[in-house]
Amino acid sequence: MTKSKPVIVSAKDQIFETLKAAILSNEYKPGDILQIDKLAREFGVSATPIRETLLRLEGAGLLKLIPNKGALVNEIEPKDIVDLWEMRKILECYAGRLSAALIPDQEIDALIARVRALTGGGFDKEAYTRVDDDIHRILYAYLDNRYFREAIARVQDNSLRIRYYAENASEQRESIVSEVCMEHIALLEALKLHDPDRIEQTLRRHLENGARRTLATVKSLSAN
Repeated sequence: MTKSKPVIVSAKDQIFETLKAAILSNEYKPGDILQIDKLAREFGVSATPIRETLLRLEGAGLLKLIPNKGALVNEIEPKDIVDLWEMRKILECYAGRLSAALIPDQEIDALIARVRALTGGGFDKEAYTRVDDDIHRILYAYLDNRYFREAIARVQDNSLRIRYYAENASEQRESIVSEVCMEHIALLEALKLHDPDRIEQTLRRHLENGARRTLATVKSLSAN
C-alpha cells in the first residue's frame, strides 16, 4: 500500500489561516486595527511575513492595509450584506444544482446528525459555526472547477464574518440559531433527494432569510 505524503503547511500559511479564522470568528472585529509589530511578536516572526499575510487578507476582501502601521478589519455596511448575499444566491444556487448528483448520502446524513445535535443541549458556538461552514462548502466541494470554488469560498468567507457578527450581537440569537438549524435540515434533506430544482428552491429561501436577518441586526446596531 502506498502511503500518502504528509501535508506540509508553511509558517506563512499557518499565520494566514490563523488570522483569517480570527477575523471570520470576529475575534478581530470590524474596525479593529492589526498592528504589524504586535503580530510579529505574537507569532515570533519578522515583520515581512506579517506584511505578506496582511496583503493576502486584503486580497481576500477582509481588511484594508494602512501604510506603515498595519491593517484595518473591514467595517460592515448594509450594502455589503445586500451585495454579498446577491452573489451567494447566484453562485451557491448554481453550485447546488451542479452538485445534486455528486454529494454522497453518507456525508449528508453525517451533517444532518451534527445539526440535530446542536438543538439537543446548550449552545456550542464552535460546533455551530463549524457545521454551518461545512454545509455551505459541501455545495461546491465536489465540483472540479477550481476558479469557481475559489470564487464561492471568498464570497462565503466575507458573508459568514458579517453573519456571525450580527448573530452574536443580536438579542434574538437563540431564535436565530434555531431558525438557521431548521433551514439547514431542510437544505440537507433536499440535497439527499438529489433534485436540482428542490435544492435551488430551498437554498434560495435559506439565503434570503439569512440576508433579512443579518441586515435587520446590522441596521439595528448602527442605529444604536
